[in-house]
Amino acid sequence: METEVIVIGGGVIGSSITYHLARDGVRVKQLEKGSIANQGAASRASAGGIRLNNRDPRELSLAKASILRWESLEEELEADLEYLPAGQIMLFDHRYNMEDLFNQVKEDRKNGIVSRIVDQDGLKELIPFISPLISKGIFYSSGGQANALLTTIAYSSAARRLGAEIITGIEVHSIAKQNHAVTGVYTSSGFMPCNMVINAAGVWAPKLHETLGLSLPQIKPFCHQMSATFAAPLLLPGPTISAKGTKISLKQTVDGRIRAGGGYAAKPGPNKYTGLFNEESLKEQRNTVLSIIPAIKDYEVDFTYYGAEAHCIDDIPILGPIPEITGYLLAAGFSGHGFTISPAVGQVLSEIAQQKSPSISIDELSINRSFDAEKSKDHAIRHIPG
Repeated sequence: METEVIVIGGGVIGSSITYHLARDGVRVKQLEKGSIANQGAASRASAGGIRLNNRDPRELSLAKASILRWESLEEELEADLEYLPAGQIMLFDHRYNMEDLFNQVKEDRKNGIVSRIVDQDGLKELIPFISPLISKGIFYSSGGQANALLTTIAYSSAARRLGAEIITGIEVHSIAKQNHAVTGVYTSSGFMPCNMVINAAGVWAPKLHETLGLSLPQIKPFCHQMSATFAAPLLLPGPTISAKGTKISLKQTVDGRIRAGGGYAAKPGPNKYTGLFNEESLKEQRNTVLSIIPAIKDYEVDFTYYGAEAHCIDDIPILGPIPEITGYLLAAGFSGHGFTISPAVGQVLSEIAQQKSPSISIDELSINRSFDAEKSKDHAIRHIPG
């Protein structure tokens, strides 16, 4: 029987889409050139933060729907995702006054986000080892963190149990079309026919997009460098930490390691999809971490790791149909913060693939939105922590 849908990409987005299609009874095949959550790709090196706060309003509906799904996602996928619903906190240093916090909470309220200002005593309760130099923050009770590797594998495994065909170690060379309609994909194992292709290939999405005679200059690759300390006692029992005006995403995972992200760059590797160890980035990141939690100085960094992220020039993904080609959907450009919204993205792309009305509007995330041509230049990419 002919496959109805082929999903290209074994990251958290591609795996979520595959799962939702299989859950709806669609014949679906997921193709990944490496392994699910392949080493060196975005989902393997995700910070794992789950947040509703500090998002672009255009993706807020997806984030709200996803936050609700995260509450029961482990049960739904029958897997341990290391989900910790401890919330999120945004710290504010001496550069910001209380009016800045009041304005942020006012904006949160307008967007339907629950938040509260926390003073120094409140910070001490949430983050016992916080630097005494930090005296204020905004706490968000929604969200927290989860393990991106386990989550990606769980989506794909659940999809397989529901009848999806998951094929790893197979490279898609091009997407085939006839009369402006998708007919299948050419792979390292030959031609595979289908009625629809969903391009969720992350940084490799533009390359596949181009095989249809189209261009995707809005999406650029960027290799983030993450760090993880040796296992430590419980120093960060509370919310995932970020800091206003500072590149940092900080949390302690169930293995005791304190993991730091925030958009620090790896050094360029042999090609634009790979990165190498960047000592300067690590030093900068480490200094930021110690300025927030001085006690972490006793726990050295054990290793660093990177992931190639697809950054969109306006920092939000491109989702949905491509007008020029029938049977072709794009889900790319998540810009370092797609993990949170993976449940809702999978659901909506599955609905669109089945020609259903999407339960969550993604009109403002379509490729037809307005893009600033100047931001297509590499130097113009802004790097936002997940």
